[in-house]
Amino acid sequence: MAFTLRSICAGRRLYIAASMAGIGIGAISAIALTRLPPLTTHRITAPLNSAATALPDPIGSLPDLPKLLTSRPPQKWSILGGALLDSGLPALAVPALEQAVADDRTNTSLRAALGEALALSDHGKISERARIEFEDVLQANPNDLVARFYMAHWMLQNGKPKPALVKFVGLMRTVGNDPLWYARLWQIMPEAAQQVGVSRLALEALCVAGM
Repeated sequence: MAFTLRSICAGRRLYIAASMAGIGIGAISAIALTRLPPLTTHRITAPLNSAATALPDPIGSLPDLPKLLTSRPPQKWSILGGALLDSGLPALAVPALEQAVADDRTNTSLRAALGEALALSDHGKISERARIEFEDVLQANPNDLVARFYMAHWMLQNGKPKPALVKFVGLMRTVGNDPLWYARLWQIMPEAAQQVGVSRLALEALCVAGM
């Protein structure tokens, strides 16, 4: 009987340990899915391959936190939202960026950042609410790089791989010299290419054409 009780206790400890390990792995997986480097806090240093597109104006992020005490109120929410987004906490960034947008509706960089925070907090899925933010940004500035990227992502998610691929390739030709943009684009472009039957070699050729 003692052996049976000991076995039960050992089995229970093993079950608890396995359960905790499972929770840990699940948490790590969730972080991996949401920890994509944000584009709206990134400062592009490489020259663009397009005279028609201006460098995006990044919102405040972690290096700007000391300005929280001295900046005007709209910038405080922007810096806080950008810092949370930059720290891999997009869900926490959403309320701060909502307040920043409410204080300055004409700031397309903030609108794009809110859309990105919504997307990253939903594991990369472009919700209807995020789509509206990106479309509003593109109405004000059709060449906004971040909004173009996420709208192409939305097209791919909604069964439109061909126009999505066209937009991804256009972005690659414009900003592909930037390491972060290069990585983000090659993370998603092959999926669109596969769906329309474009090989990796052909995709690479498309990306460098005209650069």
